[in-house]
Order: sequence, then structure tokens, then C-alpha cells
Amino acid sequence: MQVLLFALVAFISIFVIVDFVEKLDDFIDQNVSKLIIVKYYIFQLPYIIVLTLPVAVLLSSLFSIGNLARRNEIVAMKASGVSLYRIIAPLLMLGFVISIFALVFGEYVLPPATEKMVEIQDEYLEKQRERWRKRIKDIYMRDVDNQEIIIRTFDAANNNGTIVSVLTRSGQEITKRIDADKIEWRDSVWVLIDGAEHIFKGDTAEFVKFDSLVLKSITYKPDAFSQVLKKTEEMSYEELKAFIQTVRNNGGEPAQWLVDLYLKISIPFASFIIVLFGAPLSSRKRRGGAATGFGISLAICFIYFGIVKTAQTMGHNGHLPPMLAAWIGNIVFAVGGVFVIWKAPK
Repeated sequence: MQVLLFALVAFISIFVIVDFVEKLDDFIDQNVSKLIIVKYYIFQLPYIIVLTLPVAVLLSSLFSIGNLARRNEIVAMKASGVSLYRIIAPLLMLGFVISIFALVFGEYVLPPATEKMVEIQDEYLEKQRERWRKRIKDIYMRDVDNQEIIIRTFDAANNNGTIVSVLTRSGQEITKRIDADKIEWRDSVWVLIDGAEHIFKGDTAEFVKFDSLVLKSITYKPDAFSQVLKKTEEMSYEELKAFIQTVRNNGGEPAQWLVDLYLKISIPFASFIIVLFGAPLSSRKRRGGAATGFGISLAICFIYFGIVKTAQTMGHNGHLPPMLAAWIGNIVFAVGGVFVIWKAPK
């Protein structure tokens, strides 16, 4: 456990130092205060922990098993009847517990922290990008009572939009259409400004102009529109799941978000899967000591995350089913881990 904590602190420190050096010019140019910089890296900390935890877990497990191998303690334990399975079992149990921790941590701590970090980044480092991120174009949403909402542009910062149409259908026929120049969120209701309401009854149509019209029939709140501004790492599992359902309700294809949804479950188990693959490799006595273990750790993690990112991209592009794209890295390394354990001297 001490090796794990040391490795985690070391990786976090390296990550923060490298990132700080990279952004130092931006901090100085934007005259960002020290307090804001500290807040930025505090909110970034959960992301760094999730990113570096599998590497730290693997390095600590290789170091622990490698020490036993170098001191011939594994040979002694095998001679006394203790199998390799029993020797690495505590590491696998610890890896599983850490994976559960990563799953809970990634669901409840990572999303709000990442959202705060992005807000600081937008406000102090990328002000032009912040304004761009708050504007959404060509929104189409399906609501209850067969309503369709179409908004040309929506400003999530001020909760208003321009060029709005609200259609009500009965089957395939439009029974009512409301067009307005602007829509605003006021006192917890939507208000349409400068528009007209068309009511269709058979071959006849009623036409009524209005300066403002309170539209209580829309159930969507501003958060539903601005949700598309969030990155998947800023959303919890339940938030992303709700967003995917909204995309489906609107007739969209949610495959790319489904990949990221399933990754929220599969990625936390990287610590367990990687240990399953890496621990048996260090059970043999080999030269190099800690340096060899460190190299093996980096190589294994690099290959694992390489497979994960490649599969994620293929899932986003529709070349792999979302579930397979999210879990293929774990499947490959789990099968490889079982094979390595089976081939390792018992």
C-alpha cells in the first residue's frame, strides 16, 4: 500500500508540474491569480487520479511481487505448497477493491470537479472559447403532447434563443404552429417574443399575432438544451444516460455517447484487469529491479489504453458496437491475464 501511495503521489506530481509549465505562459498572459491556479489544479486532481491510478496499481504490484521473486521468497513459498494463485490473490483482491473505488469516485467526484475545472479554464484561459461553447445552433427537441421545438440559436449563458418554432402534431398532421423571433426563460417558464400562432382545423387556419406568449406546455428546462455543451467526462453515469434517452427521443443516433457511457463502467476496472495481466509477469526472478518493473508497467498501460482509445474511436465512428468498443480492452487483457497465469510456473 505504501508503494501504491508513493507511486500515485509521484505520478500526480509529475502530471501537475508538466501541465503547469505548459500553461504558465497562459496564466501570466491572462493575469490569473495564485488562488485560481490552485483551485484549477484541485479540481483537476480527480481526473489525474483516475488517469494514473491503473499505472500506480500495476507498478506497486510488480514491485511487490518482484521483490519477493528477487529474494527467492516465491520459490520458498512454492516449495512449502503455496501456489502462485494464492500468492497473487491478495493483489487481485486489492485491485478489485480499487476498481470499485474508482467506479464510485468517477461517478460522484470526477464529473462535478471536471465541470468546475472547465469553467475556470473557459473563464480565465480561453475566454473566446467560453463564449463559443455557450452558443448552440439548430436545436431540435421532441417534447410531450406531440410537440416539436426548433431553435435556430440558443445562448446557454443567458437562457434565450432566436428564431423559434413550436409544432404540435396529431399523427403526421400539424394542428398548431407557433413561430417567434425570440424565446426567453423567465420566472421558471418559457416566454416567446414577437411571433404568431397558427391553429389548423381541417382546411381552415386561425392566425394570431402576439408580442409575448407564456408557453407552459414545454417541459424542457434550459439545462436540457445546454446539456449538449457538456463533455461526457463532465457528466455522471445517470446524467449521460438521461442525455442519451433525450437523443433517442429526438430521433438521434446515440452510439457515440453509448460508447462513453459503457466506458464509465469498464475503465474503472482497468486497475483489476491490468494487475491480472501484469502480476504473473513479475513472479519470475529477473534482472533490472525497479527499473524493469517501471518499464513493464508503462508498456502494459500504454498498450491497454492504446487499445481502449482505438476501440473508442472505432465505436464513435460506428465501426464497432458500443458495448464491444467499451469493453474490448478489458476482454483482451483479461484473456491475456488468464493465459499468462496459466503459463506461469506454479
